[in-house]
Amino acid sequence: MSSENQVREPLLRMENITKQFAGIRALDQVNFSCDKGEVHILAGENGAGKSTILKILSGIHQADGGEIYWNGKKVLMKNPQQSQKLGIAMVYQELTLVGEMTVAENIFLNQEPTTRLGRVNQKEMNRRIQEIMDQYGIHIDPDIIVNTLPVAQQQMAEILKILVRDPELIILDEPTSALAKKEVEQLYAIIHNLTAAGKTIIFISHRLEELFALGDRITVLKDGHYVGTRNMKEIDEEELIRMMVGRPLENIFPPALCQPEPDKVIFEVSGLTDTQGKLNHVSFQVHKGEIMGIAGLQGHGQSELLNAISGLHSLSGGTVLVNGQKVTVKNAGQAIANGIALVPADRKNQGLMLELSNRHNLAISSMKKRMKGPFIDKAAESDFVKSMIQQLAIKIGDVELPVSSLSGGNQQKVVLGKELATQPKVILFDEPTRGIDVEAKREFYTIMHQLAADGVAVIMNSSDMMEVIGMSDRVMVMYEGQISGILEKQELSEELIMQYAMGMQKNEEKAGAEQ
Repeated sequence: MSSENQVREPLLRMENITKQFAGIRALDQVNFSCDKGEVHILAGENGAGKSTILKILSGIHQADGGEIYWNGKKVLMKNPQQSQKLGIAMVYQELTLVGEMTVAENIFLNQEPTTRLGRVNQKEMNRRIQEIMDQYGIHIDPDIIVNTLPVAQQQMAEILKILVRDPELIILDEPTSALAKKEVEQLYAIIHNLTAAGKTIIFISHRLEELFALGDRITVLKDGHYVGTRNMKEIDEEELIRMMVGRPLENIFPPALCQPEPDKVIFEVSGLTDTQGKLNHVSFQVHKGEIMGIAGLQGHGQSELLNAISGLHSLSGGTVLVNGQKVTVKNAGQAIANGIALVPADRKNQGLMLELSNRHNLAISSMKKRMKGPFIDKAAESDFVKSMIQQLAIKIGDVELPVSSLSGGNQQKVVLGKELATQPKVILFDEPTRGIDVEAKREFYTIMHQLAADGVAVIMNSSDMMEVIGMSDRVMVMYEGQISGILEKQELSEELIMQYAMGMQKNEEKAGAEQ
């Protein structure tokens, strides 16, 4: 009887977990458990409590109430070292690698194997890394400097970093958010290899297709409460969304609020070429009332294009016109002054000052509008911050708390609010819904449609193909720093976009022209 109970005992069991921050109850009597060898999805809207319960599990936060059981024994997670000693490891959404060091140096940072003379044993480091890479199908040069690697390979290095510690339970927080389709498939294979080796995975993603492709079971949290746990084979997308948002979401992509006006060009770039060879004579127009999508395989100049238009990426040639007027955008200040705003892909490093308050982050870009001589009009700033929080439905406990205290979706709303405060004529969205939940995505989409209806030029780059198709009136596809094609709404399909993204259509058209 006892052996049967041992078999049934979950690897991890968290019961009645409660946690409060600054008067806000982030978790309220939450239950969560996972079995050895499974992929367990943890789902919910931003602010549901996912990050909080995982930080408690990782020893970063301590629960105010509740119990944690590991292999049937009650444990106290007092610090991250204790969690790691038990065999729990977490791969965070934001990479934690030291860019100036090699892959091998990052993997063994602070735990380097040494020779008898006390020197770092490079040979042993490489042997152990190679052993893990062969075991799990990860292949990367251990001697390469990390910041020379593309983001996808840095993500693999981050996974290697925790695998050399041989953990029992691995937490993957939005691991595919910066990966292209090919790298996502590679990560799937790694996860299958891990579970085949008896490892347990807790997986967080806001891409619904990934949840169904990978998960064995799913636990849903909402507003800090436990909603339920289901087998993935016994649930469909509609029921999952209903569990997460509390109601059915009939249409993820809301309808447009206006029709594009092809005869009215409100934004135009011509012959954009950069100093780094990422952009090669890029030209396009945005018409009044439309959302222009950008698609392409990772690394073909999409983000560089948006960064160039917003003054973050240096140009060697080309012109930019806003409402028919030529403008100069040699830096971000000039871009803002000319009505160009950017919601960047990396909100934590490019969009926010994490240790400053929510108030400061929201108000910083439009501060000049609320100056009385050399001083800030505090009353006007307070009114602005309150109105922006209400307008964007930002969940904030206290405007004076650091913005790092917010969930990912609410942080993204702060970035958006900061840019909207400048009253832009052109707004550039680079991966706007990366790492945010289904309901928050719909809110972002509604705002985009409203901006387009208000006459703002809206340009959106996204690696989510369905997002590009669902939101765009036209899509320009990039290949090797050039526009390989611009597709109209009625032409949009995943297959055709991929053909242009791989240069196939472009090559076929050239061949046809030569004939």
